[in-house]
Amino acid sequence: MGHSESKMFKVASTDSLQRLLAPAWTVCVDHSPGSGEPVWLKSGPWRVLVRPREGEGKGDEVARFTLEDGSVLSARADPSTQTAWIPFDLEEAYVNYVYERWRGVTSQRALSERQLGVYYRVKRLIPRSLQLQARRMLARQQRNLEFPRWPLDESVVRLLRFYAKCLLLSGGQEELPFRWFWPRDYRAAVILTHDVETGDGLRLATEIADLEEERGLRSSFNIVADWYPIDWGIVRELRERGFELGVHGIYHDRSMFSSRKEFERQRPAVREMAEKLGGGGFRSPATHRVIDWLGELPVDYDCSVPHSDPFEPQPGGCCSLWPFFIGDVVELPYTLPQDHALLTLLGHKTAELWLAQLDRIEELNGLIQILTHPDPGYLGDPHKRSLYVEFLDLVRDRPDLWRALPQEVARWWRRRDDGSGEDVLLGTAMLDGDVRFVPPARLEGARGRSSGTSDHDRRLG
Repeated sequence: MGHSESKMFKVASTDSLQRLLAPAWTVCVDHSPGSGEPVWLKSGPWRVLVRPREGEGKGDEVARFTLEDGSVLSARADPSTQTAWIPFDLEEAYVNYVYERWRGVTSQRALSERQLGVYYRVKRLIPRSLQLQARRMLARQQRNLEFPRWPLDESVVRLLRFYAKCLLLSGGQEELPFRWFWPRDYRAAVILTHDVETGDGLRLATEIADLEEERGLRSSFNIVADWYPIDWGIVRELRERGFELGVHGIYHDRSMFSSRKEFERQRPAVREMAEKLGGGGFRSPATHRVIDWLGELPVDYDCSVPHSDPFEPQPGGCCSLWPFFIGDVVELPYTLPQDHALLTLLGHKTAELWLAQLDRIEELNGLIQILTHPDPGYLGDPHKRSLYVEFLDLVRDRPDLWRALPQEVARWWRRRDDGSGEDVLLGTAMLDGDVRFVPPARLEGARGRSSGTSDHDRRLG
């Protein structure tokens, strides 16, 4: 089967997952939804939340899924008819990940809505030391949750590879061109983001900016509109130096997402603050969110959804290492542990986990987004700042990373989605036992590597 437009087959795959892979050709993938309530299907360490289908496809087995009662369902591919049969809906599986639909069927160690409301009413009356003590006790219970895996959950990676494998096997092919994830042939992207929680944090922002600028890097600083005095001179300086400004809510509490009425009341103020800052991004305070509402924000992109973060007041995760759309808003998930969780709640004394996570996400061709704070108690502390500098040095020394601002990544993701722009090139999904993704212009080197090569040794270029 060829790859030209004239030889394309019927497209029966999901919109969202297909937008993520954006393959140059497709075959018929039969994956209509099942009935009943969604349940977990497991395939080795991977799980998908779906409504399983009845029946059985034809062809060779691609993957085997086990239900909680022990029964087995198989995905199959038949190159003779160029079709694949999947025992669940790919779109449903993808949406249940990125929209955090799994929260309704998975237990979470988290405060209830009522408890959160009480906490924020009395928070300012509780000494900081007592707040930290309580959160550290909770963090010890949260870090070992079965799903999403922390600090890295590869569920969406596995779903995307599974989708590509079904296309390849049913089409009788070993290579599938698709729109590469990042401009040109960058292996991965990295963005640096900071949430400014206090006036002291804003004053320290220029010192963090100095450290980044010395290494040829730029970041975004998200500022709360009405919570502390804003030094607009610092805002102008950061903007003139090439840094980005975003909105970190109107108040630093959960009020915007406490009710629909309050969300609609604060939304115009978000627009006004974004215009004052000259930025197009938003992150909710403490990442509180109603994910379906994020697409109604008057911004270009949002950064409120974690990849996997069990330590926030609203724990959860989209499990994706790539941006995705919520309505017209581009969601840029933060994919590394926050400085507060890693260095304060969990008490890590080194940057080792940050560095290892960067390595792994680069291997997986994802978005590396680190979320830190310039405030005292965060990067305002010399030791914590020194660990951040280690991370910056590693970012600076990686030529295969696209070092961008959040606004640039959001614009790129829109451009990639509609296929416009000279820097939107084709990568390749290669069937090499499992599926792996190869950046543009590096295919010949990838073909020469054996299937027994380790992930580390498979670094292309």
